[in-house]
Amino acid sequence: MLKKLTTALLAGAIGLPAAGAFAADDYSGHTLVVGVWGGDIERLLRENVAEPIEEETGASVEFVLGGTGDRMARIYAEKDNPTMDVAFLNMYEAPQALSDGIVLPPDPETDMYKAIWDGMNNGCYAMSLVGLGIAYNKNIVSEAPEWEDMWDPEYNGMIAVAQYPGSEGDGLIGVAARLAGADEHDPDAAFEKLQGLKPIAMTYTNLDEIFAMMDAGEVAMAPMISGYVLSALKEHPDIGFSFPSDPGPVLVRDMLCLVKDSPEPELAKMFAEKALGVANQTDYAEQIFFGPTNSMVELSEEASADVIDTPEEVESLVQLDWPYVIEQRSDWTQRWNKELLEQ
Repeated sequence: MLKKLTTALLAGAIGLPAAGAFAADDYSGHTLVVGVWGGDIERLLRENVAEPIEEETGASVEFVLGGTGDRMARIYAEKDNPTMDVAFLNMYEAPQALSDGIVLPPDPETDMYKAIWDGMNNGCYAMSLVGLGIAYNKNIVSEAPEWEDMWDPEYNGMIAVAQYPGSEGDGLIGVAARLAGADEHDPDAAFEKLQGLKPIAMTYTNLDEIFAMMDAGEVAMAPMISGYVLSALKEHPDIGFSFPSDPGPVLVRDMLCLVKDSPEPELAKMFAEKALGVANQTDYAEQIFFGPTNSMVELSEEASADVIDTPEEVESLVQLDWPYVIEQRSDWTQRWNKELLEQ
């Protein structure tokens, strides 16, 4: 049964300082700058994190919306004089940002660190869990597909892929390699396997265009990341989503990073504590299908079924060698365009 925790319990659950501890400090006139994605993620962070901080401290919270490429460019360009305090990055960007001295390492002595599953805080604090699976047209594909089903001649010319470079394409390369008996360290095996998906029906850049093609019956299947897709499926009853098992979904993890030498370090820590807390992580799971990293989140059976929310599930997922993958992206982009898309 889903446990509805009170605000007081939530604070105590991960050992957060009581709200009153922050309220004693007046941050009127201060502005916390947070770089993050838009849409429902921004909405939940505004409701669960920013508005309480503004009420408790008198500070303002400014969201800078966009992709991680924009945030990475900004925090690197401002390394000596940062203006952003909190930056949400991808799992493969956070370790590099830490190595380059752009962000602060996660503090193992803090309660928010300890509340997150062991091994998740890599470079920054682990924020949420999603997996690369398969979105499919239920009128064309009768059962939840496995990865190998995308290579079924029945669906030739009806497979779509995301624009590359990107996490979806990296994951598909990793899956193709494993189906060929290798892994991402053998890109020749992966790209040879990918030949079997040609001709590609379309390269999508957003959910609206790919779902429109699926609803029209032009696309049967497409590798997609779970959270956003599952949120959008209520508007598309003929589209399903599958977490394959052989191999499993590819793990994708969002990270919350505290920018080094930022103007508002205390407000940034406060933001992180609330964002990683039980209340916000529960809403992430129940409303937008992003799995929690906080080990104290307890979901209903129904909510748990749609997200990655246990260490055992994480263990079952494909975990790419992301540092290696990022090093290969330039070469793989050329191979993707030439060998898969024939451009």
